[in-house]
Amino acid sequence: MITTSVHDDIHAFAAAVRAHLDDLPADEVDDLLDGLEADLSDQAAEAGDDFTLPDATTYAAELRAAAGLPERTDTGTVKRQPLSERLARMRGATSAQIRRNPAAAWTLDLLASFAPIWWILRAVVLYLFIAPFFWSGYGWRSGSFSYLIGATQLPGIVLMTVLLLVSVQWGRGHWAPNRILRGIRTAVTVVALVLTPFTLIALTSSLQSMLWDSSVGASAAANFTPGLSVDGQRVRNIFAFDAEGNAIPTVQLFDQDGNPLTTVGRENGPSPYDAYFYGGGGPVPVPYTAPGATDAWNVFPLREIPPGVLTWNAAEDLAKAKPTVFPFLRVQPVPTEVAPTPTAGTDAAPAAPTPTPTSPTP
Repeated sequence: MITTSVHDDIHAFAAAVRAHLDDLPADEVDDLLDGLEADLSDQAAEAGDDFTLPDATTYAAELRAAAGLPERTDTGTVKRQPLSERLARMRGATSAQIRRNPAAAWTLDLLASFAPIWWILRAVVLYLFIAPFFWSGYGWRSGSFSYLIGATQLPGIVLMTVLLLVSVQWGRGHWAPNRILRGIRTAVTVVALVLTPFTLIALTSSLQSMLWDSSVGASAAANFTPGLSVDGQRVRNIFAFDAEGNAIPTVQLFDQDGNPLTTVGRENGPSPYDAYFYGGGGPVPVPYTAPGATDAWNVFPLREIPPGVLTWNAAEDLAKAKPTVFPFLRVQPVPTEVAPTPTAGTDAAPAAPTPTPTSPTP
């Protein structure tokens, strides 16, 4: 791995060579030095400790000769050195001064070993900064952590891959061959540094919120019975009787808002059978159907697929659905008058008829 010291030396060397070519037009200098730092970084990685930089003056002269350009002729005019080159020289000098202390040199090398982590973190920070502007569906209201989950979708994968490649290549000294791209790299790095603490705080807060919502949702789901239920028990079918106690073969039910009253839950969706009981083995209710009409789940009693005949082939199982037998032929009529209270010496009112059961529902 190229250490920070070697990388700074290469950058300072390139700046020195550029200074020796400052009598040439800027575009010619850019062409001559295009890819210089990247090539030297590759050479340093291959040579390891044996890598040494050539003399900047000699190297600049060789570049002139190879390009067929005339030798440098100083006119006595002193040109102002660009700010980037002065900063590079200052970094090189500061690094050399710090490395005179063994403990400081060890610390710099340790920090340099963490550089790949920063390259990845820089890409993640930039991703979380960019993603909300393009993919609000990935969790703008749920927090930053949801956008990392969004990185598993195709648009997120593409964006994260591009940012990782650019960040890693910039960290290796590649993909910034000219002054404009190096300026963009510096600006992006500064923005990422400023956003990093806020991103880490947002990720922590978002993760805590998601874990809390998950625990609350799991607790609520444990106490939730889908569809229509009585005392926590799921209602499979409904049988209606009129005021005289006679069975009503077909009845439609609605709630107080006029919505169809159904025994199935919303999770059933457009399924042509009650998925809750289909998974449990039956009997499995199916909706009321008619040619050209939408399946109706509020028309009772529902037909049912008898237990023990399920093949787990929906088309075959639906063909086996049968009308459901009422649990009683008749039930007690609805009282229309208050029965008189028996008095002494009179017989008590006759007992109400007991519902006559039929065969149990299959």
